Amino acid sequence: MDFIGEAIVYDTLGKLKIPFEYYQSPEDFSTEDDSEFWEKIKATRCKNLFMRNHKGDRHFLIISDFYRDVNISILEQRFKKGKISFASQERIDRWIKGTVGAISVFSLLNDTENHVEVFIDQSLETKSKLTFLPNKLNALLSISFDDFVRILDYSGNKYEFIDLCGK
Repeated sequence: MDFIGEAIVYDTLGKLKIPFEYYQSPEDFSTEDDSEFWEKIKATRCKNLFMRNHKGDRHFLIISDFYRDVNISILEQRFKKGKISFASQERIDRWIKGTVGAISVFSLLNDTENHVEVFIDQSLETKSKLTFLPNKLNALLSISFDDFVRILDYSGNKYEFIDLCGK
């Protein structure tokens, strides 16, 4: 079977011996009317936001449960260096070589300089399975939480679990 997604994703999963469940769809998994699909796979749907600080010298991957509201001001207050906003496609191309809408933890595999800092909502620590795009739309991979952490460790990027949804 040919999998949709970047080869580096599947090569890394194989190298680390990480099992995954593969799902394909003509949709990009962005609509809210696909609850039947999400119930079938029995895994937590994750949102992945690629952001930058106001100076543009720091970049962040923010990972959270898709259905939780991320409070960006939590990170802004933490850094005390101004506003955080979405990164442009140019910045994506430079640091993680992805496409808007298809960014995920697997995008870190393209960050050879380990420039991107990762912040993960601590609510994910209680989930057994998480879903991520394999750096392309129209496919989805489900992996265990423990294997998610293994991918983070393997990437070499700094990461931290924090409450991203607090008020």
